[in-house]
Amino acid sequence: MVLAGFQGITAREAQPTIRSIAAGNIGAVILYDLDDHSNPRNIQSREQLRDLTAALKAASEIPVLVSLDAEGGFYHRLREKYGFAPSQSAADMGERNDVAFTRAAAGSIAAELADVGIDMNLAPVVDLMNPVNLEVSARHRSFSSDPAVVAVHAREFIVAHHERGVLTTAKHFPGSGGIVRNDPGGLRESIEGWSEDELEPYRALIGEGLPDAVMATRMTIPKLDPELPACLSPRIVDGLLRRQMGFEGVVISDAMENAAIWAAYGLERGTILAINAGVDMLLLCNINPAVAYSNERGPETVQIIVDAVARGEIAESRINEACGRILALKSRLLA
Repeated sequence: MVLAGFQGITAREAQPTIRSIAAGNIGAVILYDLDDHSNPRNIQSREQLRDLTAALKAASEIPVLVSLDAEGGFYHRLREKYGFAPSQSAADMGERNDVAFTRAAAGSIAAELADVGIDMNLAPVVDLMNPVNLEVSARHRSFSSDPAVVAVHAREFIVAHHERGVLTTAKHFPGSGGIVRNDPGGLRESIEGWSEDELEPYRALIGEGLPDAVMATRMTIPKLDPELPACLSPRIVDGLLRRQMGFEGVVISDAMENAAIWAAYGLERGTILAINAGVDMLLLCNINPAVAYSNERGPETVQIIVDAVARGEIAESRINEACGRILALKSRLLA
């Protein structure tokens, strides 16, 4: 249930994480090219990355799930300077509105991922484009402001990955295309102007059984839950995504070290809230400069979960349910 980031270009440098994988404290990893201080993190070249992913997967009988952000454009970790092919942003794909182009562009991304042992792309972004939302729109992360266009191109993106044996993650549920408002102190990020239209791409994709995983945002959506960030909200994860929309796959949290979770709730309370909301996999990027890096993030989180189950704060059945979904997700890589 732990999806963790770590430092290390080589297997030797990544030994603390490899030991945690072997001990069962980390079931998935997220790779970055640079840390938040622009220092090398996990990606230097194609051959180096193949060696690293192979070492990570060899650490456990149940191979670790290797993931990264390869949206195309701004959030794309396999950059040309490391010897990878150029990529197209989601905005480029949506503006062309040519499904054949999108399928080919996404296929190129997926082929690069498969070549270096990446199992899951934390993409596509299915938030709606909004000119005032700089995070989504100015960085060209969204296909379109039209939910039908988003659904069509997200579908092509996902299918192109599946054709190459790569899993995908639709994000950021239930949609982050509105106006982002930061409360004083940065402990809460809210989406104003959220619309039901944000759900349309999810309905279309889930209806076809396409998303392997869905990432729930750290943003608070007052129209849906005025108190809790989406990834900590039972109303949004278990209620809306699971029960109303029928999604049965893996739900991944947004970055737990973000201030809206870490500073507002802390790791322990945030973990318990997320799992009880219906989140299966906790994203611990270990890259936020405001939170000290730790090689013990995985073991620490597992201990929090074990202790919470022992106290009755998390039902053991909730853990079994989450692990069952994660194992089913991993089994698709063997098909």
